[in-house]
Amino acid sequence: MNVSPHNPEFIGAQALEAEHSEQLAKFEEWAENRDWHSFHSNHYDWWMFPIDAPSQFGFKYTVYATEVTAMSALPGFLQRHARGAELLLMSWGFDANNLSRIVSPEPEQAWANWPIRWFKCTRSMQLFGQSEMYSACLAYGQELVAAGTSFHYNGRDLASEVFDQSDH
Repeated sequence: MNVSPHNPEFIGAQALEAEHSEQLAKFEEWAENRDWHSFHSNHYDWWMFPIDAPSQFGFKYTVYATEVTAMSALPGFLQRHARGAELLLMSWGFDANNLSRIVSPEPEQAWANWPIRWFKCTRSMQLFGQSEMYSACLAYGQELVAAGTSFHYNGRDLASEVFDQSDH
């Protein structure tokens, strides 16, 4: 059942949470198996890190304040949401808890040139009030930008969009 007054295409909080939980289980399995490549090669951004903008799926996974409130009220969702960001950052060789690079990353545990994925994860953490994971995403992005990594995607500089927004 749809719960969104903003977009009738929205999948609904419980359905989105179910897809999110299934994806997190895969994240946990990939991390346990040190299968960092799966983080880089699979698609999951839309339901793992929902944001306030439509995607190739239209508004199916788009969340605004009403949807964020509904999702946040679901038992355990915010913890699972933060854990998803932690594992994604880990797949890129970044320790979200210490805001630093993993000292001895494993093969393929590195930045995979997915600026849109970083953008969605960062924006999702911001929307859901996940301040610690939001800060971790910002720290990693700042580190990459300082190293000369481009965050251009489809004619947009995603790093500038995020960092300009984080100043407010």
